[in-house]
Amino acid sequence: MPTGEGKADEKTEADDEELTADQKEEKQHAEFVRMADQSLDRFRETHSETQQQFIVDAYVETGEIPTGETFGIEEVEADVVVAAFSQHLDRNVLRQHGLSLATYLEHVDQADYPALRRAAAKGEWHVFHGHAQAIAAARKDGSAYSD
Repeated sequence: MPTGEGKADEKTEADDEELTADQKEEKQHAEFVRMADQSLDRFRETHSETQQQFIVDAYVETGEIPTGETFGIEEVEADVVVAAFSQHLDRNVLRQHGLSLATYLEHVDQADYPALRRAAAKGEWHVFHGHAQAIAAARKDGSAYSD
């Protein structure tokens, strides 16, 4: 018995063709956020607080979310969560200061990465706003450094 899913898929594809580039980007971002939220919810439901802290600490230190059966995290889930955090930082913080993720990272000392990853993991976006504002001002007046 047909489910009608094929027609729904065709309609979605046709609707996507009518979207502007900004609308397509927004739709893609919303999908990343939805998938990341699902992964994070599953993570919180299936891992104890101690396990969660261990994994967050590993991410903060290395920049990679531990994956595999031992950690109960699939690689694709980790990739989606990292992509969603990166997109959030780029779209909701850095762009406000005239920066992209690439231009921002030009001015960040790698020794600061763990502290920044910890801020991202905690959702402390104000840390990035202050940092990005200082970088943007330094770029504007010519005093900015880059690695």
